[in-house]
Amino acid sequence: MIKFRKIKISTLILSLLLGAVSCDSVLDEQPISEIGTENFWNSNADAEAGVAAIYDAFQSTYSEKYFYWGEFRSDNFVAGGNPNNDNIEIVTQSLTEDNGTLKWNLFYQIINRANSAIKNIPTISGYDKNLLAEAYALRAYVYFDAVRVWGAVPLFVEPTKSIDDAFKPKTDGDTILNDVVLADLKEAERLMEASNRDFRFSRASIFCLKAEINMYLQNYTEARKALYDMIAVGGHDLVNTPDDWIDLFYNNPSTNSNLGGRGKIQEGDELIFSIRYNASEDRDNPGVTRANRSGIMSLFFAGVPLYSISPVLERKWQDKFPIDSAGWVDKYPNVKPFIERQVEYLDENGEVKDSIAPVYGDWRYFACREGGYQSFGSRAIGEARMSKWQETNYDRNNDDTDIVIYRYAGMLLLLAEAENQLDNQTVALDLVNQVRRARVLPEVTEAEFGDTKEARENYILDERQLELLGEAKRWWDLRRTKKAIEVLNPILDTIPGATQLNEQRLLFPIHIDHLTENPNLTQTLGY
Repeated sequence: MIKFRKIKISTLILSLLLGAVSCDSVLDEQPISEIGTENFWNSNADAEAGVAAIYDAFQSTYSEKYFYWGEFRSDNFVAGGNPNNDNIEIVTQSLTEDNGTLKWNLFYQIINRANSAIKNIPTISGYDKNLLAEAYALRAYVYFDAVRVWGAVPLFVEPTKSIDDAFKPKTDGDTILNDVVLADLKEAERLMEASNRDFRFSRASIFCLKAEINMYLQNYTEARKALYDMIAVGGHDLVNTPDDWIDLFYNNPSTNSNLGGRGKIQEGDELIFSIRYNASEDRDNPGVTRANRSGIMSLFFAGVPLYSISPVLERKWQDKFPIDSAGWVDKYPNVKPFIERQVEYLDENGEVKDSIAPVYGDWRYFACREGGYQSFGSRAIGEARMSKWQETNYDRNNDDTDIVIYRYAGMLLLLAEAENQLDNQTVALDLVNQVRRARVLPEVTEAEFGDTKEARENYILDERQLELLGEAKRWWDLRRTKKAIEVLNPILDTIPGATQLNEQRLLFPIHIDHLTENPNLTQTLGY
């Protein structure tokens, strides 16, 4: 038994003890763990490699768990046609301690590499401040997620060098947020000089993270300031056409089933910070892991999907933007739908003719739903895959779809929330309508927006839900605004085998392997 436990420990905490990097573009010679600190961290080139190693672990950790943690526990999706037990537990809120999505070993790999960079970069003569800022920002980001996921976790702020160092008890979330996350973020902001970078932290994305954290803490004035600071950085704006919006996410290779695929686009002024994936890189551990591949296609558009768009969400979308002419005209009598399509009809002589007809509804709904408006009836409500990222099923080992972390539209709607909380409802409404105008959708009236702070908050959250579907924001929105139980329990009541939420079960349990390896840990309350 003792021998088994030692083997188990050495396997699970390798992420803390090793700093080896798998990404070809980072290390072409010895791994950092083999070089040793005495032979490393001597130049800015070393610092660049060390920080790239943090991003490498970031890429691996979040390829699927970004969505397991932030998307699938919400009201956006239901179990699809090919769910495994882990998938079912997530959407039914029936999580158990052996659910595979709960493992944090790769998560701590990010933290340990960040700790090494934070400790060693300042010892380099003339060190690049941007690199140190990135290490602080990345550590702040992952510890913020740790608090949101588990509530309390072991806290490491120094590189871990031995197995004995790894057996720490949990530190409460408030301590982690106040003593580490906010402090790290302050240092990152002070040090960072780069204004905008698509795939690395910059001033713009640091302000986004700062806003997100302060909204979580209900520090609305600080969140508001951070968001206006992000806007002041410049370089980002709303896209203004459906095609440009689609291209923010588009990654459809040309295949036998989709000869018109345009490949990977994922470009546009709205993209502030994303996790980059590159199919030209050799796979990490081929046949064993997919650490440097995206998980988006396999989660959202595999041939038999793990998840389908929730029928509750589909009905909400259709209620807000009716897809039939009578419903649309009744709700928006003075607004012509932006999208049109060609339809065929028989004239009085029985000949087939072409005509142009409006497409009623929110075009984003059709862009996100399998089949679009062209084949809307091909999938029943609640059975459609999400096609926001892909509409092609291909080998998941070739999935290089970038994961969008921060997007300008999402930040404007977050700012609308902050302004509403600060009783600036006119500004909040204008921010909502900035996004509506960019999407060529009917503007929201004061009456629609609501006459109470809570009603307006609910309206903004709905706007975020539709705009940010599949971007792993909805669960955190419900948690942050304390609406998860209110929104989800009536839905869970209709799902056989689902578990009702309570305050304790809003967190995730700690995986049984981590409890076994570390006797100082205790399980999350409620599990």
